[in-house]
Amino acid sequence: MPKIRLAVVTDIHHGADYGTKLGESALPLLSRFRDWCAEETPELVVELGDRINNVSAEVDSRMTAEVAAAFHDFPREVVHLLGNHDCHALTVEQAEAAFNKSFRSHSRDQAGFHLVFWNACVEKHPTRGFVAAAQDIEWLEHDLAATDLPAIMCSHLPLDGGSMAGNLYFERGLSAGLGGYANSDAVRAAIEASGKVVLCIAGHTHWNALAIIDGTPYLTVPSLSEAFMSWPKPAAAWASVELGDDILVRVYGEVPVDYRLPMRRLGSHWVNKYRDYAPKPPARVVPKGR
Repeated sequence: MPKIRLAVVTDIHHGADYGTKLGESALPLLSRFRDWCAEETPELVVELGDRINNVSAEVDSRMTAEVAAAFHDFPREVVHLLGNHDCHALTVEQAEAAFNKSFRSHSRDQAGFHLVFWNACVEKHPTRGFVAAAQDIEWLEHDLAATDLPAIMCSHLPLDGGSMAGNLYFERGLSAGLGGYANSDAVRAAIEASGKVVLCIAGHTHWNALAIIDGTPYLTVPSLSEAFMSWPKPAAAWASVELGDDILVRVYGEVPVDYRLPMRRLGSHWVNKYRDYAPKPPARVVPKGR
């Protein structure tokens, strides 16, 4: 199978330090990541959103412009997604103006793979938290239906609905329950129905995580400037993702991890209907003479 190598960075959180989000370190670390990309030459760089520590519309606009400037002369093409902090006080249109790029969902075919950049809704619902909009899920269904290639799905929020036990932000407190979409099961239903998604990559939760559901790996890349796992230093994390006969992932920085995962066979599924495959009790044999 052809190979493609992606570089992934997420949750840059440029701005003033805010708790363990060491925003003052973000741009120097981004410069270090740029140098790594120049040396390692991945085919594509994917930035998964949450570029700033949001404060106000005025400050957020300035911080966003500074991050956009840092990406201006990157040695490789960069695809950007929106994170929830990016549009807390700014509109999608303001973010698009800063980067001179669209922040709408889109996809492309490259090196034998279908790359999906899912810019789904990342605005928090007042009572339900983060909810993937029906039109976002519909877009995903149509996009996956239109390809016969193995698909790689990139999103800001994780889609696996995994445990947040131990996570500084999302296990308890004001952000409890906000580690992903409240209706992530509906998103996964679209992914699983397609039978084509071989990897999902996300950010948002600031840590390493891996879940495998219906044969599809759901991978979370840590934040560039977060420090809750590496205190007092920022994690300085980014990832290399190589796709070919299998999937090789290396997370660099202060919280490194390596994954080697099999490439799932398209159209294959786990057994998920227990009633159809559950072991049946043996037939009761009545002894003769009774």
